Amino acid sequence: MKLPGPDPAATLGSLAGLYDGYEAYRRTEPEELDQVVQFGIVALDTNVLLDLYRYAKRSREESIKALEAIAPRLFMPAQVQEEFWRNRDQVIREIVRRNPLAGVRDAKRSALAALSDWGRNTMSDDDVDALKKEMEATFNQVLAKMQPSGQGLHLRAALSDVKADAVLGHLEVLFGGRVGRPFDKDRLVELVAEGRARFARRIPPGYMDADKADQSEEGTGDFLIWEQLIAQAKEARKDIVFVTRDLKEDWWRLDAVNSPIGPRVELVNEMRDRAGVRFLLAAPGDLWDVVSEKFKDVPMSQSTVNDAEQLSEDADVDVLLPWSPGMWEVLLARLEESGYPVRVAVLREAAGDPDGFIPRQRVYELGEYDSGRLLVGFTRPIAGATRDLIASGDLPAGLEPALRAQYLKPGKAEGFVVPRSVVAATAHEVS
Repeated sequence: MKLPGPDPAATLGSLAGLYDGYEAYRRTEPEELDQVVQFGIVALDTNVLLDLYRYAKRSREESIKALEAIAPRLFMPAQVQEEFWRNRDQVIREIVRRNPLAGVRDAKRSALAALSDWGRNTMSDDDVDALKKEMEATFNQVLAKMQPSGQGLHLRAALSDVKADAVLGHLEVLFGGRVGRPFDKDRLVELVAEGRARFARRIPPGYMDADKADQSEEGTGDFLIWEQLIAQAKEARKDIVFVTRDLKEDWWRLDAVNSPIGPRVELVNEMRDRAGVRFLLAAPGDLWDVVSEKFKDVPMSQSTVNDAEQLSEDADVDVLLPWSPGMWEVLLARLEESGYPVRVAVLREAAGDPDGFIPRQRVYELGEYDSGRLLVGFTRPIAGATRDLIASGDLPAGLEPALRAQYLKPGKAEGFVVPRSVVAATAHEVS
């Protein structure tokens, strides 16, 4: 006997599918990002712009070429402009302070002077000169391999004279006529109040910065960026991607190890409802990867992509702590239970190597990856798990990154490397 109910044929046109209205739960496909980068709006967060100072010379040059290739698509919210100028000087001072080359150059001068003093009474001038040349050549080899932040920039001069700042020169051209106008005073007051009210209900974005009430915008900076992204997308009637290395939960949907999956569903829905367009989020490495793929005249080495990835993981870490065997196992257990067995296998195999190294090809074998696949974002779940364990108190803050890409020269990574403390801990356990 047929049960009573609506005729499927009669009602099919009025029914929806599982994802209708919930499209944000789908993973963003690379092709979607490709389309927005080529035909939509690309907005960069403040941290992406300031990272141009933090990059090594080659990474900075390649990143700027990539931005030049998509210049017609670029847009800078007024709040990003405000934060850039607010933080620029401090970022430059930090880079100058941390620059390891200065210490090595000082050591070189001291060593050469000491060698001259010692050799004056112990050997001939020719022998001293030969030793000094040998020592200088060794120091120069080391210096040549070091790629510190700000390399190729006159940062000390840039602090006193903007004309000496090559980064500013490029940004001025890239964003000429592409910066949003600030909200007027009355509207800004309204938006700050609205942002604070949203934070109380944990409506994204920006509620993770609610404690920054001492800022002029009372911690609502990300919300102000969001409001101008919506306004720009609505006016242009174009899909928009916001590129940021901010991996906090008030922008991203995160998985079990705090690795980003995609934009918050609320953000996707709000952009669709208010502007009628799609909203995407991307990490800087994803943007560089797409540009290099779609614009063949813009070479982008894998080292530049990974420089962007690494800044997301440890740009603000001053002191790097070693790993103990117990800490390492805590990390591996979290990755295993969160569904990342390939990362666990890579970490274990690298830890068992005397140099802590695992070749790129071996990663492909362990993951059974297609040879054409890029390893962009491979370390993100590992970094996310580490951050999550630090937040919960299961690991201490300031640990060395558990896995880094390793290069012998710019280009594709030769492989990945774990910290020496992990190798030592593993060897101790085996013995």
